[in-house]
Amino acid sequence: MSDSPKLVALRKSLAAEPAAEGLAPETAKQLAHGAIAKILMAIESGVCPLGDWERRCLAAAITSLRGGKTNEARTRARQALWPDENRRNAAVSKFPPRPGMMTLPELKREFAAALAMPGRGGSRDAKTT
Repeated sequence: MSDSPKLVALRKSLAAEPAAEGLAPETAKQLAHGAIAKILMAIESGVCPLGDWERRCLAAAITSLRGGKTNEARTRARQALWPDENRRNAAVSKFPPRPGMMTLPELKREFAAALAMPGRGGSRDAKTT
């Protein structure tokens, strides 16, 4: 089964964004927020399904965002759009489904809660030791 043109376009738009390395923390945070929001909107509009894989990736992305790991959050979110053949050995496949992050409304609620957390989303990723 081939992917829809809208899904391919979404993958390309997220891949065309700048690499996280060397970005200002606020810019990296905005890119992570944008990636998660775009994917949630794509699922809501029917561009891609909310299957087990997508649920795990988005839950992992939101959890990373809550932990202030914006680069990891962005990576996990983008993995939700991976083609089937790239999913087999990914670490996120072992990420357990989280209670309260099973449906699209729950994921959207948790994403909004993560966005509302003060002082998160970039501070840890910006540090290099």
